[in-house]
Amino acid sequence: MTQYGSREIMDVVLKDPSTGEPKVYLESLTTSTFEFQGSTVYARGGKGHPKRIGWDSEKDVTLNMEDALISKESLGVLTGSEFKKGVKAVHKKEVITVEELDTLTLEKEPLTTKPVFFYRTVDGTSMGEKLISATPVTQEITLTGLAVGEKVIADYYYSAPDTTQSMTVASDVFPGTYLLEGTTMWRNEDGKDVEALYTVPKLKVLPGFSIGMASTGDPQPFTFTCEVLKDTKSTAMVIIDLLED
Repeated sequence: MTQYGSREIMDVVLKDPSTGEPKVYLESLTTSTFEFQGSTVYARGGKGHPKRIGWDSEKDVTLNMEDALISKESLGVLTGSEFKKGVKAVHKKEVITVEELDTLTLEKEPLTTKPVFFYRTVDGTSMGEKLISATPVTQEITLTGLAVGEKVIADYYYSAPDTTQSMTVASDVFPGTYLLEGTTMWRNEDGKDVEALYTVPKLKVLPGFSIGMASTGDPQPFTFTCEVLKDTKSTAMVIIDLLED
């Protein structure tokens, strides 16, 4: 009897279950774990009321994957949305040191359709006196009473280029269902690695996920929590193929 050990991550591709077209490759996973569960009910009877016959049902299979990195495609899988290119108004906060009396020069051209605010500041964070521009707001602005060396917070919007890619996490859009194909290695007792292929005909990505941001500690992974559904054309939920010689 051949026995195996499993100590390698799985490379995954999620595909459209109807067309087979790849939607995302997950090849920087740190963990991927299948969990199999079910329910058992029993007929009891006789002295001591012992269990006599058992019935198994309610097969549940979950797959949890953690990815060290995120891509636009994998974030799209988690949200059910897609990134789209287009011009967009983008917020910007600048802390500008005055170099010319009563004059500020912004890094970007501010949008006249959006509000613009200016505040004196000591440290770049605290908002002091609110300043009013003496001229129409353009990239170069006149603010009376400014001395050379003073700091000013400028809060405004500018137009990002049409190469900008944006995603909206909408209230009525959720992750979809995919065909999963995964590849990993199992090692036998002779020390030989055998390729193990996992196929999940219907994998439902669940809508819960988190994006962690921290200035200390390890980078936060991105978690894909998935439920395995029964195949439409068979009873299969997970198929494992070992490519032995």
